[in-house]
Amino acid sequence: PSLSREVSQGRESGTSVMISKHSVFVILFGWLLAGAYVYYDYTYHQGYTFDHFLSAGTPGDIFFHVIILITITGAHITGHLINVRKKLLIKTIDSEKKLKHAAHEWMVTFDSIPYGIMLTDPGWNIIRANKYIADLYGIPVKELISGWKCHELICDKNRPAREYPCSGMDSTYQTASHEYYDHERGIIFHESITPKINKDGKLSSYIHVLIDITDVKEKETKLMRSKDAFFNMLKDLDSAYKELKEIHNSLIITFSNIIDAKSSWTRGHSIDVANYAIAIAREMGLDDRDIETLRTAALLHDIGKVGTYDIILDKPDKLNNEERDLIRFHTVKGQAILSPIKGFKSIIPIVRSHHERVDGTGYPDGLTGDHIHPLAKILCVADSYDAMISNRPYRHSQGRDYAMTELKRCSGTQFDSNVAGAFLSILGRAPGDSSAV
Repeated sequence: PSLSREVSQGRESGTSVMISKHSVFVILFGWLLAGAYVYYDYTYHQGYTFDHFLSAGTPGDIFFHVIILITITGAHITGHLINVRKKLLIKTIDSEKKLKHAAHEWMVTFDSIPYGIMLTDPGWNIIRANKYIADLYGIPVKELISGWKCHELICDKNRPAREYPCSGMDSTYQTASHEYYDHERGIIFHESITPKINKDGKLSSYIHVLIDITDVKEKETKLMRSKDAFFNMLKDLDSAYKELKEIHNSLIITFSNIIDAKSSWTRGHSIDVANYAIAIAREMGLDDRDIETLRTAALLHDIGKVGTYDIILDKPDKLNNEERDLIRFHTVKGQAILSPIKGFKSIIPIVRSHHERVDGTGYPDGLTGDHIHPLAKILCVADSYDAMISNRPYRHSQGRDYAMTELKRCSGTQFDSNVAGAFLSILGRAPGDSSAV
């Protein structure tokens, strides 16, 4: 107790000026002995102590003189050593307390980790386990580290030991991990096992980390089900979209047939124009989206003629100015018919401008060059070609060669030169066979 008090006092006062009571006592005791002998020597030799000390007459006096010098020196050395010992003791006690505090903090941290951690020796005997493991299996830590093996707790007990994930790790020294289902507790665990190598490069232990992934697996299962349901919904939507698209295409073709049925002379005209326009677009390298837009516009380009009198469409004689204006109005009428339908917004400018000419002499707006919609330029060439090779009430078919000649002659004035050139290239590869376009 007295030593502990001295240590505490010394720590409080600071080790730099710390002096041990025992060291002071030893030094004072040495000087007391020396003082007692000096007093004796002074009394015995009648005040000649210094002279007698330097010129001792007998071996006994010399012996005692040496003893006195050794006593004083030894007392100082012993006192110093006692004082140093006290300082070292204080440092040792401080270090021990710090180690105990660090060990306590480590244990608290180790036991508060929200997943299981175990340390096993090379024989898979448990040598350390945290509170999570003890609480999970209802076995105190002291009992776990007194003979339990890891696979007796956390592995499937129905499997042979050679199939455990830890088997064979003593040669690979690689971290292994696996998932297993604890039937008794209804928990899915993920376990990772990491070998620990000592300074000599030999296996010293294994670190096991056990994590409950039941919630993660349940969420993963729900996500997979949701994903499957989503993909099934996409399949249904895709099927419905395809059906709607087929209906859409069928309706457009039906509309085009109704338009062409206004006159026996134009039956099939819209479908033929659409085929020619698509061929030109592909020759010019347009993308599929533009080609689909052009196809729809070609099938409906004459929808404005629904409001035109049949007698004018079938008139065998030359049209007068009033009748010609009524025919030309079909482009504007087509725009008015299609405008309420949002899905036809992209084809309206094509339908309106398919009779425009690049030199500005077309109708209804007299547009020129780049002011004309690019797809309308293609539709203009396709429509004009089909009109020239088809019979009309006021004339017979003018033939394929004539139509090709007109395409060349009017290239750059009525027709866009690039469009006309592309169509002439197609016709040139299939001489005498318009159906090959």
